[in-house]
Amino acid sequence: MNDYVLLRFDDDERVLVLGMRWHTILGSRLDQRARQKARQARASHYAHAENSEAVGVVRLNRADRGQAGRFYSGALAFAAEHRQGVVALRAALPDGRAWVVAAQAGKVLTQSDRVYDTAADAQAALDELAERHGDDLTVLAAADIDGDAMPFAAMMGESSAQCLLKPCGWSLPSVPRPLAVAVLGCAAAFFLRAAWDWYRSGGNQALPAPPVDTDAAWSHVLGEFRNRVRVDAEEDWNALLSQLADLPAEVGGWRLASAQCKRVSQAGWSCLAKYDRVHRLATNASFLAARPRGWSETWQPMDAVVARFAVARDGHPLDMSRLKTSVEHENETITSLQRILPLLSAATLGEPSPVRLEAPRDEHGLAIPPPASMPVILERPLTLEGPLRSMFLLPGTLASQVEWRSVFLTVDPAAEPSLNRSRLMAGISGVLYAHE
Repeated sequence: MNDYVLLRFDDDERVLVLGMRWHTILGSRLDQRARQKARQARASHYAHAENSEAVGVVRLNRADRGQAGRFYSGALAFAAEHRQGVVALRAALPDGRAWVVAAQAGKVLTQSDRVYDTAADAQAALDELAERHGDDLTVLAAADIDGDAMPFAAMMGESSAQCLLKPCGWSLPSVPRPLAVAVLGCAAAFFLRAAWDWYRSGGNQALPAPPVDTDAAWSHVLGEFRNRVRVDAEEDWNALLSQLADLPAEVGGWRLASAQCKRVSQAGWSCLAKYDRVHRLATNASFLAARPRGWSETWQPMDAVVARFAVARDGHPLDMSRLKTSVEHENETITSLQRILPLLSAATLGEPSPVRLEAPRDEHGLAIPPPASMPVILERPLTLEGPLRSMFLLPGTLASQVEWRSVFLTVDPAAEPSLNRSRLMAGISGVLYAHE
């Protein structure tokens, strides 16, 4: 249970925990059963999403428990972003090891969330998952996830509250019952005597903690959320798409095959571009001599290369005064998207749901209910796919309303161009926000 990895990120108190052990729990009152399972496993912390039949456990050592920050399950964050089908991921870790995680319909698979010493061991784990799930399994391409550019921080979306690890609390070790009764009896006698002495001495009472201002506490939570979300202006996503459109089609005998960019918190975008070796005289040296400045590469190993680069477009914080209502989105935003549907190959818009904000705590450590004046913010997942040229026609009604989180580009020289097909196909996905 101790083979875990903690990942920390600059300017973020959250700590990502990779390498938990997952169990299936059944029955009613799953939250209680999850805690019981964690205690049975002698874990220090556990991860359990509401109404989920999977619980992850981990025993953090004393040094890690004493560090500042809050612990979050990386596997649970991955599962929250993949609620359809069976999806697996292999990612290289900063210490050279590899992490493998898999989820089915938003639930972490019990044989995943493991840290392996070598890439070969990680691949063997993926092979076992493939044997078990067959064609239903989607494995995210290692070229898109390996290396230092893996945006682990981006996994911590606004669903991070449900990924928060919970402490198991103190429990008695397994000792004979008579001995346990004797120990508890002695402890009770000691505390009763201490309480009597305290009472006779006048009972120096500590001053109670001052009450927490509900409005101020929730205003702080809302402010932190607004600063974490980076909504995009029209020039922001056009600049990102232009970077993909300007990628060289061939570099020193290597041909562009695909590219992907992911938003990395407030630091902009981290991008990967895969090139295949197509010319018989092409070499690593010919690629390095011709590739743009500022790129870094990972070779795979003889006939493909993944180039990494950054795009410094970080958007701006969510502005409640510019955020549209759900009714305005239905009337204006969706209408503008429907007008370009003939130019797209796919478009999905999820149902609106309230953004989950982690409630502040009062002076007793209890969660504070939101005040009546607290605005309700809604979010809807949005994904658009089609020719790269169509992506530049995204309507301006999306400006300051959507946080784009990932963009991809695929190149198919053999594709037959049409209204909604092209040799350069692209996709963009993110979250559309609204208020009631």
